[in-house]
Amino acid sequence: MIKRHDKRLLKLSKNFETALSIVLLMLVLLGMMDLIRSVYNAYIVDFSNPVEYSQLNSFLAEALLLVIGVELVVMLSLHIPGVLLEVLLYAIARKLILLPKNSGMLDLLLGILAIGAIFAIRKFLLTSEERAISLSRLYNLKPLKEEHVKSEKTEHFVNQHNNVKKIEN
Repeated sequence: MIKRHDKRLLKLSKNFETALSIVLLMLVLLGMMDLIRSVYNAYIVDFSNPVEYSQLNSFLAEALLLVIGVELVVMLSLHIPGVLLEVLLYAIARKLILLPKNSGMLDLLLGILAIGAIFAIRKFLLTSEERAISLSRLYNLKPLKEEHVKSEKTEHFVNQHNNVKKIEN
C-alpha cells in the first residue's frame, strides 16, 4: 500500500510533469510560429532567390525538433514504454537525416544500428499488450479491422493504466 506521504509526493511530481508539459507545448507553439515566419520569408517574400540547401536543412531541423518536443509531451503524459521508444526513434532519425556532409559512414552506421536496436527492443522486450498500443491508434481511437483482437487487449491495458492513475490520485 502506498503511504500517504508517498502519495502526496507522487501527486506533486505529476503536477510538475503537467506544468513541464504545458511549458513544452508553449515552446513548440512559439517554435511553429517562428518556423512559419522563416519559411514565409524564404519562399514568399524572397521569391526571386532560390532557397539554399543549408537553409532547407535548417527548416527541416527545426520542424523535426518540434516533432520531438510534441513527442516528449506525450511521453510525459502517458508513461507507456512504447512512447519512450518512439521518442528515441524520432531523435535518432532526426540525427541521421541532418548528418553533416563531412561526417563519415561510421556515424550513419551507428544510427542505423541504434534504430535496429530500438525495433529489436520493441519486438522482443515489450509485451504484446505494450506493442499493441501505438500513438496513431491512441490519436485515432479506431482499431483496424484485422487488429480487432489486439484492440481489446489495448483497451484492457489502457484501462489498467487509468486505474493506476486513479489510485495515485
